[in-house]
Amino acid sequence: MNTLHRLLQNVPEWASIKDRKTRQVTVLASPPGTKTMSADGFWLRLKLSGHGGVAVREVEDKRQLPAFCLERHINPDSTFCVYFRSEYSLENDEAAKTWWSYLSVYLRNQVYAHKRGVWPLGSGLSHGDAAHTQITMEALAEPLGWKDDLWLAMFRGQGWLAESLPRISRDCRRVLNARTPCPRGCRWKHKLLRKKSCILDECNSNCNRLHKPILRAECPNRDVIEKLVLRENERQRIESEIINSLKKDGKKCCGSMKRCPLAT
Repeated sequence: MNTLHRLLQNVPEWASIKDRKTRQVTVLASPPGTKTMSADGFWLRLKLSGHGGVAVREVEDKRQLPAFCLERHINPDSTFCVYFRSEYSLENDEAAKTWWSYLSVYLRNQVYAHKRGVWPLGSGLSHGDAAHTQITMEALAEPLGWKDDLWLAMFRGQGWLAESLPRISRDCRRVLNARTPCPRGCRWKHKLLRKKSCILDECNSNCNRLHKPILRAECPNRDVIEKLVLRENERQRIESEIINSLKKDGKKCCGSMKRCPLAT
């Protein structure tokens, strides 16, 4: 059974089939939370993809979203990047149900982006192969509760990972000069916390002490910090290559998002 047939056997109640052919179907999708953008819903075309799964895009003459928007995860050919590897084969009914649930979230995120000009934090994924790097970074950051640090830097341009990062070696394998302050900006707040914890929070207004910055060489989470720095350099490099390629192909910013690298 191909992926399209598997999806058709697991259509959720918020989607209805309007036209059906051998390799593609037209669907009217109206997941909860999306009617504020359209009273009828989204007219979508599901078609077998070259990766063995299904690609989805809007029906052209009923389009509500941009034909292409990097920041809204709409590819140059107008297909949706619903989630990582969403155009690959689905092996069972549970995978098909998951695909529909991700599509529901994706369409709600489009409504959010339409209203606010940004993609929701926590739902964003870096472009192309940079997605692999982001996933690795999230696995490093999660045990320390630092995933918000990543998302704010990647998708809002805020925080220490969005600022000037420490220098790295030419082979991109090492972070140089460990005797400089930790890039996360942590400071020693109490002697008992040394070697045990990173404390980033600022003191209250009654504190007049000048707390000593933590040097990266002394940081209790130095290994994670340096791995994040190296991978963020890699992620930025991959994304820059994608942006430059799109610009060479004449792709333009659609103007619907506040932070779009194609606008510069």
